[in-house]
Amino acid sequence: MKLLFQLGMLFAFVSNISAQKTVNFTRVPAENKFSIIDTANVSVIPSGRFITPAGKTIRIARGAFGLAISNDENKALVLSHTGVVTVVPLNNINQATRVPSYDGKIKSLENATFLGVKFSKDNKTAFLSGGDKGNVLVFDTETFSKIGELKLDTTFNGKKHEDSFTSDLTYLPTTNELLVLDRGNNRVVRFDISTQKIIASVAVGRIPFGITLTPDNRYAFIANVGLYNYPIVPGTTPTNKDTMMLKFPAFGIPSKEAEDGITLADGRKIPGLGSALADEAMSVWILNLKTNTVIPKIKTGLQIGEKIEGVEIVGGASPNSIAVGSKFAYISNATNDLISVIDTKKFKVVGEIKLKFDKRLDNQRGLIPFGLCLSKDEKTLYAALLGFNAVAVIDIEKRKVRGLIPTGWGTTRVQLFANDTKLAILSARGYGAGPNGGKNFVKPPQGTYIGDIQLGTFQVVDVPNEIQLAKYTQQVINNTLVTESAVDTNTVCPLTTGTKRKIESPIKYIVYITKENRSFDEVLGQLSGINGDSTLARFGTNTTFIHKNDTFYHCNISPNHKKIAQRWSFTDNFYCDSDASIHGHHWMMGTIPNEYVEANSASDGNFKPFSSAPGRRFPKTTGGIDPEDYNEIGGLWENLERNKKTYFNFGESNEFANAYEEKFDTVFGSANNVVFPLPKILFDHTSRDYAGFNTNIPDQFRVIQFEREMKRQFLSGKIPFPNLIGIQLPNDHTASPRPQDGYPYSHSYVADNDLALGRMLEFLSHTPQWKNMLVIVTEDDPQGGVDHIDAHRSILMMAGPYVKRHNISHKHANFGSILRTIYHILNMTYVNQYDATASLLDDWFTPIPDYAPYNALEHDARIFQADKALKPYNLNFDWRQIKQSGKFDNETDQRAEHYRQNK
Repeated sequence: MKLLFQLGMLFAFVSNISAQKTVNFTRVPAENKFSIIDTANVSVIPSGRFITPAGKTIRIARGAFGLAISNDENKALVLSHTGVVTVVPLNNINQATRVPSYDGKIKSLENATFLGVKFSKDNKTAFLSGGDKGNVLVFDTETFSKIGELKLDTTFNGKKHEDSFTSDLTYLPTTNELLVLDRGNNRVVRFDISTQKIIASVAVGRIPFGITLTPDNRYAFIANVGLYNYPIVPGTTPTNKDTMMLKFPAFGIPSKEAEDGITLADGRKIPGLGSALADEAMSVWILNLKTNTVIPKIKTGLQIGEKIEGVEIVGGASPNSIAVGSKFAYISNATNDLISVIDTKKFKVVGEIKLKFDKRLDNQRGLIPFGLCLSKDEKTLYAALLGFNAVAVIDIEKRKVRGLIPTGWGTTRVQLFANDTKLAILSARGYGAGPNGGKNFVKPPQGTYIGDIQLGTFQVVDVPNEIQLAKYTQQVINNTLVTESAVDTNTVCPLTTGTKRKIESPIKYIVYITKENRSFDEVLGQLSGINGDSTLARFGTNTTFIHKNDTFYHCNISPNHKKIAQRWSFTDNFYCDSDASIHGHHWMMGTIPNEYVEANSASDGNFKPFSSAPGRRFPKTTGGIDPEDYNEIGGLWENLERNKKTYFNFGESNEFANAYEEKFDTVFGSANNVVFPLPKILFDHTSRDYAGFNTNIPDQFRVIQFEREMKRQFLSGKIPFPNLIGIQLPNDHTASPRPQDGYPYSHSYVADNDLALGRMLEFLSHTPQWKNMLVIVTEDDPQGGVDHIDAHRSILMMAGPYVKRHNISHKHANFGSILRTIYHILNMTYVNQYDATASLLDDWFTPIPDYAPYNALEHDARIFQADKALKPYNLNFDWRQIKQSGKFDNETDQRAEHYRQNK
């Protein structure tokens, strides 16, 4: 009978092939290549795109966000992550000096960081933003040393300001002043440099991010990227926060509760956040420098609640950078891929420049315009495209993109010099990371951690003529995507998606499991048929494990990972686009990290919930997405809602800034004393009985929570089984050993995670929905691991009846590939240009299903003591009982669940 069934399926498959037509589809150019850094030719980054910077390029410190060129144009100054400054002689950029130097001869500036850097009139003294320290460093670019300091914390005109946080700054040469943005107190501070005293302090919008002077020095334009001020939870204090904190967000946005506030069951009133359209929220403010007053507060870009192409906008415009000419100012709106044009006399928006240059991408966002500069004749505008690895060359009169210049990965700043004949360009991630371990790896001076090994780039390019610009433009397009034609024969994961598609995939349910921080080699590097390095497989199987004076032989840390990979499909060519969780949980949920996220991730910042400075309660969610980060039409969750798909979330987006994570924070995994919201659609579809990221809670406990909720809601028939279920299973992140809790080694957390993954898959494979299910398993980032191909290379496995058995894919894949595959299977639209261009993982599927369930493998009890881990919750771990009760229709389990619900 099984043979007849398979023959029938094959006949239907062949019949479907003959009915299909040839279709065009896009993909990344490196689909069949591994990531590699090749500065002399072509580098391949985790997205599968090529990097080929034009002109001359050097590698500098990571996270390059601040750029200034001296007035005599002899040198450039780059401000990167905390404490790192690069001084670049423009006549020979290869002679750049790193401060501090790797050999320790040039000392660290300690707290030079974030965005602001400007030269003074003498061409050797510079001013550097101190970021979290709330100061400005005065820096001698010839001796590479700190020669002074200006502090923002002070009492001015009777008002005390504390906990300042220095953002961007600019220099006013006519009066020898600095104008400094303080994002801690949402203000502009004016310093008289000669007296080193504050002469004015003016309130501006939320999270002031960019500041630029008009050519006549009469006005300062300030771009504010903040959306809300986040209040403290009423009743919390530094001493009672553990009992008064919110165990789950009070509301989702947008909603009336989020705007006006809500009263909790215990009677506490949680204040609302106000309107997302308030003057202070994501706007451009103009400061009259003569009167120190703010004149019109201008909204640029597209606003939340508006509709574009029939879809409601959920993300604010995120105006971030400004270039000002004699008649017009130009504002980059990162979320909208749009430049706003402001009349500098009338102080109002008079036009816009849409960043369009390729019909295949014109309706897909994600270019993320960031730094801007304007030519002296004010005919050309240059825009650094953070999300497209290019600088856009814009014809101002025609208000259209003339062409593109290829850059490094994550372009942040662009500046003209040499009488407008050359461009200096910064990119935050440069050529990527490359390997950070392995048999032939040589440790570089900056270390091996992914955030250190991945360097930024400084680039000098001659301003191109039209012929050269056309070549550059084609190079950028070729680096990003190619178009192919093929017959759409895949009945499980079709090449097409949308209303015209005739194929309906047999997969109706997708379970998307995300784990934390592991690279490919350290878990799966032992397997055969792959590009792996078994010497790095510390979390593999049959390994030797040494801890202090003890040696353990034949250890099986991840037996379920190995079994799942070998039984179904996995890849040795998958990469997280992220370096760390702050990026990873954006990327994997379909939200491209914007300029605010990227700049925050490269900067230290102390969260101070009880400070009088409202900006110290800043959004910096590491395990989710803040309102300031939302893309124009959202990400995965919003896309599911728009496409009328059902969904449910177990633990994703739980780790807000300043989250407290104790072992009994099991409602959501964390607690907060600041009012941060979830997206409304996620708030309404998230479990109140599942712990997200919190390594103090065992993954074994999460399995119990997961099974309980699944049976209560979706397997009882009360609620239809969702089209997509998101699950966070985080303990392979690892933490410090806790022998008393069953985690005697760091390896213990990975063993816990492996067992939980096996148990979840066993449970799912015994549900009635298994016959139409796909399970995707991946990591949010690889920052804790090592890999001999690339520090971004990580784990991607799939399981399910329609997943190929014993299959290894070598196709280049990233988070965009996962999302695009989800969208194609469920027949959904794209959200952004990464979805639209990523590799489609159609080679992972078969039209002939195998419905056999999965049986989990037991853990190595020497490494992880599951019974100890569950003891604080008054639960026992009995492997035999688990195996008996793991089936969905087990009578004992169902009886216990019945009495639990009817107490």
